Amino acid sequence: MTQPANNLATAAVAPVADAPSRSFWEVAIGAYKRRIINRIAFCWILFLLLLAVFVPFLANGQPFTIELKRTVNGSETWLREWPLFAQLTALDLILLFVSACAVAYYFIFKRLGREYAEREKRFTARALALVIVIGAAISCSVPTLIWRTTPLNPYDYRTYQQMLQTGDARGAVFTVVHWGYGEQEPLRAQRRFEGPSRDHWLGTDGNGRDALSRLLWSSRVVMGIGFIAISISLAIGVVIGGFMGYFVRKVDLIGMRLVEIFESIPVFILILIFIAFYGRNIIMIMVILGITGWTGIARFVRAEFLKLRKQDYVQAAKAIGLPLHRVLFRHMLPNGLTPVIVVVTFGIAGTVMSESALSFLGVGVEPPTPSWGSMLNEAGNPAEEFRWWLAIAPGLMIFLTVFAYNIIGEGLRDAIDPRLNKIR
Repeated sequence: MTQPANNLATAAVAPVADAPSRSFWEVAIGAYKRRIINRIAFCWILFLLLLAVFVPFLANGQPFTIELKRTVNGSETWLREWPLFAQLTALDLILLFVSACAVAYYFIFKRLGREYAEREKRFTARALALVIVIGAAISCSVPTLIWRTTPLNPYDYRTYQQMLQTGDARGAVFTVVHWGYGEQEPLRAQRRFEGPSRDHWLGTDGNGRDALSRLLWSSRVVMGIGFIAISISLAIGVVIGGFMGYFVRKVDLIGMRLVEIFESIPVFILILIFIAFYGRNIIMIMVILGITGWTGIARFVRAEFLKLRKQDYVQAAKAIGLPLHRVLFRHMLPNGLTPVIVVVTFGIAGTVMSESALSFLGVGVEPPTPSWGSMLNEAGNPAEEFRWWLAIAPGLMIFLTVFAYNIIGEGLRDAIDPRLNKIR
């Protein structure tokens, strides 16, 4: 009678023993997903990212494909062309490559989580896969950036429509929104600041450009400036904050004075001075926002390193003679970045607000590049002439984006805080 009981106990315990152990971030992500509003906020940011990548296939004046009447060897024939794909820029292709690599890594990440029960082996396999995927993305992106040249297409949306009406073209397949962000209607009075209609679902701006197309294309500017600026801030803040928290004394004193100097710089005034001398440049605006926004990250990293430098595992790593860079970036940094990730989400929200404010004041991106802030500016002064169709959509997009980032930041803070997250 003892043997069946032992077999039953073994069978009951075996699945638990074989189950993969959960890492800290797997537990934290599980806690984050328990609230429905956190999932909605994440889905909104994911939607904007996908929109920024695939917007050329949603709002474009070039058709996917069209048959044009050509004369070949003295006889007329129909030739099928693919104008939209031929007009994709190097940035469009790079975003597609990076997105494909990100999707591939997601499936690899999930598969490795099922194959390896031991946390160390799972972490090593995922890290190796990440390095391979990043290498593949870089190997595809760099040649594209160097050698990609976009051929000049002599036709635009109106020309294609005229060719379809005259019978010189057929079989055209257009995008959902038939206008690019810089394509203008003929400058007739009724086409400038036109209200919502069947041709233009959100109306037109002061130059006769489709407002919906510009709204969709603006997502690329907003998401790009947020992620690039915060990446620069993160790189600077982690390095300076790590050194301040580890070495303390003179290094900490000098570092904190440097933090105070950068915190005293009026960022808007600095950007206005740069624009006055060098003109509007979206890349330089990203860099300025990045190199002036690292102080909060540095403070958080410094506080974490001050706490971690006395931990037993750090003292053991120093005692066995590990080099400084391994102690800092291999052992201390992964354990000190947890609160920084929360700060980063709030930092992106602040960057989105800064870019929108600059564009609203007319010193943001260079026209005709669209931005939600510049679209709000074109809506006019409510005290004089207010065009509601140009204000509601971009204002709502700014509000939802900033709100979603703040919700994600608060959700991550609650998920990684053991005092707030009781269910593990």
